[in-house]
Amino acid sequence: MRHSLLTLSLFLLFACGEREDLLLLGEWQASRVVQGSDSLKLDPAEVGFLFQPNNRYTFRSTLRYREAGTWRYENGFLYARDTTATPPLDRVVAVEKMTMDSLEIRMLSEGEERRLVFLRK
Repeated sequence: MRHSLLTLSLFLLFACGEREDLLLLGEWQASRVVQGSDSLKLDPAEVGFLFQPNNRYTFRSTLRYREAGTWRYENGFLYARDTTATPPLDRVVAVEKMTMDSLEIRMLSEGEERRLVFLRK
């Protein structure tokens, strides 16, 4: 029920010309991670985001990697500041696709392009 209300609320706000970044709000689970032209051999269930309305986020990945901080979305890019690092680390990723139920981001990792596809949880 809560998921349905959130989805409906986000749809109505987006349909009324409100901020596109509202589509990011919620929990996202990776379904595919591709580096170059190859799918990485990792469990996508270990990779996920949580974007909160107060512009806070948490991210988890393989090998128990965690980060958290602040986020903003602008002109097709997601800007994140990992405040768990000292000093805080700024990251920028391109948002290739963003719908009510899917999110695709593109980034550089170790000098290679990496694409991550997420589904709304």
